[in-house]
Amino acid sequence: MILITGGTGFVGSHLIKRLIDGGHKIRCVIREGSKKIDRIKGLGAEIVHGDVNDADSLIDACKGVDIIVHLVGIIQEEKGMTFQSVHVDGTQNLINAAKKNNVKLFYYQSANGADKDGKTAYYKTKAEAEEIVKNSGMDYIIFRPSLIYGDGDQFVLRLKKIIHDAPVIPIIGSGESRLQPIFIDDLVACLIKAITTPQLKNRTFCIAGPEQIRFKDVVMRIADAMAIKRPSFHVPVFFMRPAAMIMESILPKPPVTVDQITMLQMDNICDIKEMRDVFNIEPIPFNEGLRRFLK
Repeated sequence: MILITGGTGFVGSHLIKRLIDGGHKIRCVIREGSKKIDRIKGLGAEIVHGDVNDADSLIDACKGVDIIVHLVGIIQEEKGMTFQSVHVDGTQNLINAAKKNNVKLFYYQSANGADKDGKTAYYKTKAEAEEIVKNSGMDYIIFRPSLIYGDGDQFVLRLKKIIHDAPVIPIIGSGESRLQPIFIDDLVACLIKAITTPQLKNRTFCIAGPEQIRFKDVVMRIADAMAIKRPSFHVPVFFMRPAAMIMESILPKPPVTVDQITMLQMDNICDIKEMRDVFNIEPIPFNEGLRRFLK
């Protein structure tokens, strides 16, 4: 039995289908009242109500489980959900429940750039969660993916909407920071191999695509995939930061945060030689991935 947290999210929904198609038994921890329960049930997964911040709810959820795939994460804070409570406290709660139930393997999805001394709370708490997993005494797998894209991903969908609606395409900052987008199918293939290959346990892998692409080129390639030809303009970071601070102070879910602006100005790249050698996969180029789902 494989237990998945974050099964209603982008990666989780793709992973559940592939695992069930492969004959695996799947159980998902989903918060009560979630609007996506029926969709997950429709894929053939068992549903248990719980929350990573409700430690007691995780004890029963982990009974009879061999592998945990922990995908829960947030990209911005909102009422009742902080980076500390979700990434750090939630991971500790799940580790405690896993150990009480003698779970054999714990997979944690971190982020490329995770660093306890990082520039954002997102990267700092991802690094702290990694340490909790590594020091748990359990066998583990940690993935540090770069930007994940594909059907249902919010990053590309947000850019798609902006590109579609705006008369001129805005790019925050210089646009020179580099990303290494990984297509969802490639990530899922690596993940499944990682959790089903005993020789790969207790390792951390950087997971990324084959190309290092400047952010401004990522935006324009998405526009090209949409067959939209418009000029772009650069929005200075010194203008965006105060605007983001104001939006964070008055909106429950602002369209952009200061942390997100900071991360967009940072490279998010890595060497994928080990990924290719270990998982025997050649990740598809960004343009090809866009063609598979973006219209």
